[in-house]
Amino acid sequence: MNTTSINNLTENELIEKAKEDLRFFRPLYEKYYEQVFRIVYARLGDVPLTGEVCSEAFAKAMVNIKRFEYKGFPFSAWLVRIAINCCHDYFRASKAQRTIALDNYVMHDLVFEVELDDSEKDIWLAILPEVLRQLNPQELELIELRFFEGKSFSEIGYLLGITEGNAKTKIYRILKRMKSHFKTSAR
Repeated sequence: MNTTSINNLTENELIEKAKEDLRFFRPLYEKYYEQVFRIVYARLGDVPLTGEVCSEAFAKAMVNIKRFEYKGFPFSAWLVRIAINCCHDYFRASKAQRTIALDNYVMHDLVFEVELDDSEKDIWLAILPEVLRQLNPQELELIELRFFEGKSFSEIGYLLGITEGNAKTKIYRILKRMKSHFKTSAR
């Protein structure tokens, strides 16, 4: 296998060739490893564990590459979906609790979506970590995908195996409950 000829292949060509010869999977792995690693690390917060989960995710992707079909989302979204499922498997098996690192940009996006008065924003930012702890893992995943990773509703639907409309409905219901929880906590 000539590396020059591999470098000239499009992503779709690499995927199709990888379905027949797994040696063609390597360039896909190299292209997306860092992106998948960051997404897994954001959920696990531990570098060695993230490496293990990423290895598992890419192994599953390689084994299942023949089942990949383009459905309007990039190959990277398929890899992320597998990686997120591996994270879920880890949390189920270890019974570990998820943690989320918050940054101000994300928190302000959430403030905007929850539609609070200006006078309430500082209080919201202070109690947001507690509000997020009240969410179950599936709800937290939806909020994380939308506000921390900036995914569209259609991409969230694809990643979680639900419809775009269902993703949107669930997220807005969660935001409504978060606002309600904030109102009770702020009193």
